[in-house]
Amino acid sequence: MEEEGIVSIWLGNFESKEALAFYAENRFKRNENGEKVPSFTQDFFNGDLWPFEPEVFDYEFNAAPSQDPLVVAAPLGEELSAALAEIYSKGFEQPYNAVIAVYDYQFEGSRHVPGAPAQFVGSFSYIER
Repeated sequence: MEEEGIVSIWLGNFESKEALAFYAENRFKRNENGEKVPSFTQDFFNGDLWPFEPEVFDYEFNAAPSQDPLVVAAPLGEELSAALAEIYSKGFEQPYNAVIAVYDYQFEGSRHVPGAPAQFVGSFSYIER
């Protein structure tokens, strides 16, 4: 649900920046109304076309996968990277090369969706600068 000052974060593994963009944005699946929806929202938001405002949605690709939260979440900024590093102080169980963030949104769904190339890792407070 929309909640100002909260960012929900997913991590994943993708072959390329283009593959991440295809998953996050391109509309090649259809929901029950016949509307084309991104695979990301199909996987985590029950096929809703845009359950959040598109302008609060961001994703970043890093060609070198890492288990270090500070490296994986670096594109999100110091504050969010540090928050992830605090929770995952021993690092992630597997390396990731992509981060997906939905700002001003508190995700309340499943952390892991079988077959999805991304998994939800948490929602965090943030201060917009």
